[in-house]
Amino acid sequence: MNLLAIETATETCSVALSVNGAILERYQPAPRQHAELLLPWIGELLAEAELAYAAIDAIAFSRGPGSFTSLRIGIGVVQGLAWASDRPVIPVSSLAATAQTAARDGVGAALVALDARMDEVFTGVYVVNENGVMQPASAERVCPPENVGVPAVAEPFGIGNGFERYGALAALAAQLKGVRADVWPKASSVLQLAQEWLKTHQPLAAELAQPVYLRDDVAKKPVN
Repeated sequence: MNLLAIETATETCSVALSVNGAILERYQPAPRQHAELLLPWIGELLAEAELAYAAIDAIAFSRGPGSFTSLRIGIGVVQGLAWASDRPVIPVSSLAATAQTAARDGVGAALVALDARMDEVFTGVYVVNENGVMQPASAERVCPPENVGVPAVAEPFGIGNGFERYGALAALAAQLKGVRADVWPKASSVLQLAQEWLKTHQPLAAELAQPVYLRDDVAKKPVN
């Protein structure tokens, strides 16, 4: 399949295209620049691959958890493209995509902790399978960093910016095999997870491209 992937859950932004097994990607740290980067990057990748948009079979996307604003931007683009071209979508966890990025560097088990603001982190545990793909070993959740513990998996690494932004996680690092606070979710990792997902699932209709925030009150206004 020819797959397009979009990742906008965090302070970075990326787009990737898989064509006959070859992957092209655009990626950069881009706080508050997601909206201006996505469509030009998609156009660049299609041109580089000499591929018409009609040749895309499905669109994979990072469904969160992550930033409310950047997730809405990314998913809005995904829905618009999918509806306009009658293409299905494939949702991928941004935490799993972060773990998958780490797997490229040989990490076999990951305790992911991404800064969720409000003195909390988005966290989950992932273990690589026989295909080199990270699979969940715990439920994803949002919680105070002091509530994150060492997972019951072999040789876990701490992955994600939560480990440099919260002292409680920095203290936890001594009990882990190592820490990579500089690892982010990437669209190319979303592609890998989407390809694994397709082995046991069918892609979804465009209207099912929805964000997963974990934090229930993310869009609620305070009551005076």
